[in-house]
Amino acid sequence: MTAEIHQLETTPGPGRLATPMLRTLVVCDIADSTALVERMGDQSAAKIIRKHDRLARALVEQHKGREIDKTDGFLLLFDRPVQAAAFALDYQRGLRHMSAAEGVVVRARVGIHMGDVVIWENAPEDVARGAKPIEVEGLVKPVAARLAQLAKPQQILMSSAAAGIAHRAEGELGAEAVRHVHWKDHGKYRFKGLPEPLDVVEVGEEGIAPLHSPKSGRTARKILPWWRRPLTLAAEAAVLAIAVGVTAWFLLQSPPTLAFSARDWVVVGNVQNHTNQEQLGTPLDAAFKIGLEQSQYVNVIPDMQVDSALKRMEKPADTPVNRVIGSDVAMREGARALILPSLAQIGGKIQISAEVIDPHTGVTVYSDSTQADSELQILPATDRLLGKLRGRLGESLASIQKTSLPLAQITTSNMDALRAYGEAEKDIGQGRIGDAQTLLDQAVRLDPEFAMAWLRLATLQLAYKGDPQAAYASIQKAESSRDRLSTRERLEADGVAATFKGAGAWIDAWKGMTQMYPDDLAGHANLGEGYLWYEHNLPDAIAQFKVVAESRHPLRGFGWYLLAMAGTEQGNYRAADAAVAEGRKLGTLAPGFEDVLPDLAQRKYADVEARLNAVSSKVSTAIAVAKPVMFAAVAVDQGHDAAARQVLSGAVGEEAASVSPELKSRLAVQRVALDLATQQPDADDALKRLVDAQRARISDAGPADDGSAAIDLALAAMLAVRHGLPKTGQNALDAARKSAQERGYYASSALWHSADCEVKFADAAKDRIACLLKLVDGREYTQTHMALMLAYQADGDGKNARAQAQWLLDHRGQAIAELPEQTALIPNLLALKAAEKQASVR
Repeated sequence: MTAEIHQLETTPGPGRLATPMLRTLVVCDIADSTALVERMGDQSAAKIIRKHDRLARALVEQHKGREIDKTDGFLLLFDRPVQAAAFALDYQRGLRHMSAAEGVVVRARVGIHMGDVVIWENAPEDVARGAKPIEVEGLVKPVAARLAQLAKPQQILMSSAAAGIAHRAEGELGAEAVRHVHWKDHGKYRFKGLPEPLDVVEVGEEGIAPLHSPKSGRTARKILPWWRRPLTLAAEAAVLAIAVGVTAWFLLQSPPTLAFSARDWVVVGNVQNHTNQEQLGTPLDAAFKIGLEQSQYVNVIPDMQVDSALKRMEKPADTPVNRVIGSDVAMREGARALILPSLAQIGGKIQISAEVIDPHTGVTVYSDSTQADSELQILPATDRLLGKLRGRLGESLASIQKTSLPLAQITTSNMDALRAYGEAEKDIGQGRIGDAQTLLDQAVRLDPEFAMAWLRLATLQLAYKGDPQAAYASIQKAESSRDRLSTRERLEADGVAATFKGAGAWIDAWKGMTQMYPDDLAGHANLGEGYLWYEHNLPDAIAQFKVVAESRHPLRGFGWYLLAMAGTEQGNYRAADAAVAEGRKLGTLAPGFEDVLPDLAQRKYADVEARLNAVSSKVSTAIAVAKPVMFAAVAVDQGHDAAARQVLSGAVGEEAASVSPELKSRLAVQRVALDLATQQPDADDALKRLVDAQRARISDAGPADDGSAAIDLALAAMLAVRHGLPKTGQNALDAARKSAQERGYYASSALWHSADCEVKFADAAKDRIACLLKLVDGREYTQTHMALMLAYQADGDGKNARAQAQWLLDHRGQAIAELPEQTALIPNLLALKAAEKQASVR
């Protein structure tokens, strides 16, 4: 038994279904077994049957099969049709020798078919009651049984699908066997209980096998051309008339149609690989989806959304998306069509086919195919097929030509690299980010100019690793091979590259994506984040987040969490709570714990801590940093500063090696702010070290500066001047000046100018107040009002100091939710504590 079959059959626990897998089933049945027992008697017949069973089981083991069931014959499972054929040939030969040795004729019928089967183990208690240890189900089983019933004694009948694959691999039978084995096509038979006729092929050795067509019987009937049927002349004329009428009906009958419109959605099923080259399936899966995604006319349901649908269907994430499963997914997700690609080897060529299926009826509306002479020609052949397919769906020739670049150009001609990319996409869809990055690294090693893989690496390094330096290097690699990106991917690359070019470039890039591909929700999410972080423009950001949240995309939960964050900042906790509930209902993980911000703002500390404890720090490095910061925030807000310091001091212990400098800096800002507020003896030195580290970081970043260091330095400058370290504050401002003033990010610019007012007018309270008031435009951040409160205090203006304190307390939600990844969370909570004290002064 092969390891693959062993794993398939033993992995699922009792009562749990395994993933449907393409396998070959054999049904062999002793012919006239009842007559044998009557003729020989029970004892003698039992002896012969035991010998028959030992022969069969030895051959099953020899040919790496698995016994599933036993009655008068066997139900057997094999990985490949050629193994099943080899078993059946040896089995018939062995029965002939056994019959000669025993002086009694024992003959058997054999049926072989391949297809998807589901295998599971029965519970031990059921086995103890008489159940079989292993169960196999699927349409392939009754088809194999029907073939065995149709077969004559000593005959092996195979479906044409199984026979075609086995015949191509007949060299594995051995040179001697090949010389004597015959493959004979017996034509189509209609089987009772099966909706479609089946092409039947016999395999056998001359002198053993009948090598004649089996006769029609009770469960199967051969389909004969009308001119061969033994009818009278009148009947023939009648049949001819009927045939003409039927033909006319079919010619006049409208073929199945599909009401497909621009921007409708499709599900792309897994490639049905009927070749003996299993390595071709995954790269063609990836290529087919990438090719269709170039279209502005056709929308492809993302893999992650398909996985989400499978989860709701209680199917494993790696369940093959075939006709039945794909149709179900398409109907659940509102897709107009299922597209089912397939591979086959015909006459030494690789045939690539695609069916467009109406998911509501399961009917193939139309299909197309093309051929490749070799593996190197698969991608060009797929290009041709996709062009025809898009045209069939109604896309204009001009649109197809405008948005169709050759797959070998926009992906890679290296099939191993494309396979690694395809597997990485699956891992991303299932949240295995570390595995995905490893596979993408492999893809770009195999093809250093694989631009799409470099682009995907850059997005992972930014979104999940918080590592802009690595992301900048990756996006530069993608940009250097820009001609190998499709139109959609070029727009995405522009958006990722804009991280390092400034706010205007970011907004323009993602706005361009939403205009050209309005159903690409990544464009709306990133445009919304641009409005929020780079312009602090909440209304426009919320409009974009709503597009994401109200879609059917599997990541729409992120849209709800972003809406929750925006609602928290606005102080609209009811809306924020409702948004969190929607996101959690979808099972989406909030990457920066955005889902706990409304609870923290409403002082629901137990709920916050329960959520934090439910998520492992090992999910991502961003979570590893965000989690201790949120725990510390809960402690600070309750006045437990010592507990907060302890949490921050032990943060990201064993994960520290994988945490980027940018994330470590974010953590350091929180820790230093708390140390200064609690007057720790080494707090001043810690602040100076922080500033020195950030100055070096922003200097080393060069063009890879994403603006985050300028925010950290502006916050450090504020902390420095407020704690009597104006020189340190000035050093911080000088280091951040260029980034804050040239990149156009509102966050870094607004905070830098606020800190500059404090440092420049540290000894002149009135001038400081005037400087800060110029920054109050309705978009200003919490720390600007904290600076105004301190300036009014220094000027002896208690009334205005209390007014600023009240502003801070009235905008508690903003203090908690503003800035990316809660960069200023601890400093802002400390500002609220100071505001509470000031508000109580009369």
